[in-house]
Amino acid sequence: MKSFVMVAQSSLSILLIISVANAEGLPSAKMAISAPNTYIASDSEGFSTYKYNAGLLPLYEHGEKYTGISYQHNYFTQGGWDSSAEVYTILTKAINPRTGLGYNANLGYNLENGHKLITTDSNYGFRVTDSTKAELFINRDRVETQNSLNNGIYYTIGGASIEQQVTERFTAVLMGANMYFSDTNTRPIARAKLIYDLVPEYGITAQLRYRQYWDTNTSVVNNYFNPNQYIENMFAFGTRKRIEGWMFSGTAGVGRQSINQGPSTTTQLYELAATSPVASNDYYFKTRAGYGKSAGFLGPNYFYRYIMEELIFPF
Repeated sequence: MKSFVMVAQSSLSILLIISVANAEGLPSAKMAISAPNTYIASDSEGFSTYKYNAGLLPLYEHGEKYTGISYQHNYFTQGGWDSSAEVYTILTKAINPRTGLGYNANLGYNLENGHKLITTDSNYGFRVTDSTKAELFINRDRVETQNSLNNGIYYTIGGASIEQQVTERFTAVLMGANMYFSDTNTRPIARAKLIYDLVPEYGITAQLRYRQYWDTNTSVVNNYFNPNQYIENMFAFGTRKRIEGWMFSGTAGVGRQSINQGPSTTTQLYELAATSPVASNDYYFKTRAGYGKSAGFLGPNYFYRYIMEELIFPF
């Protein structure tokens, strides 16, 4: 416990140092309020998620560069069961809108069913060479299933990805990570993506996607879906286009999955997103909605759907 507290204190110190650095570099920085922010999701197993968030950003430059604090209320339901959590977070973010590189660091305190948890969802992206980008990331949060929330099960995942522009129109992305569950299970994860600029003037790409993971302790039952091995191959089309300052993007993919080396079945993924001009003095808005079909507790036809939005008002 002592070492865990020291890690939390060190992370908080890093955030405060970054905040001071931002303040010194932004003499004309504005303040902003981030609200209302929502995330709503449901799945084929009857599990629903509702997350409502509001924040105060005393150091605000634009929609991808700010420092502040936030409060979030989480609410989960399934059948006649429900659970809720309160989450308090300190956060700082500085992403270059043109390159997508920079950092997003936060440290949260999550209280649910008497279980206390320090959380984070942080990443740092940087350029290695003119044609190579890399990202380091760490995420720590609760496992959001009924049994896991009742039992206080959480995970910590850390990893890295590298993006290599092979030719002017062809890019390869590789990601490796390890996911540690508090119930003693560990999940190594590997992902790869090949992207070809099919119609560059319209931002349309053709993508081949691959992901695989392994669970080291499959005797942990009913906390979450944990097969010995999961493999998915997917072909997808993507689009990304800026229109009058707004960025619109989307993905539509169909693939095949294999669970524990069994027969393959169909997977699907559909996502749409929109983001307002980043440097607007009036507001910053982004939204995303998606649908995915893969595997779950009840078999290979599990599906989920979600919608989220974030709204920031500078002043």
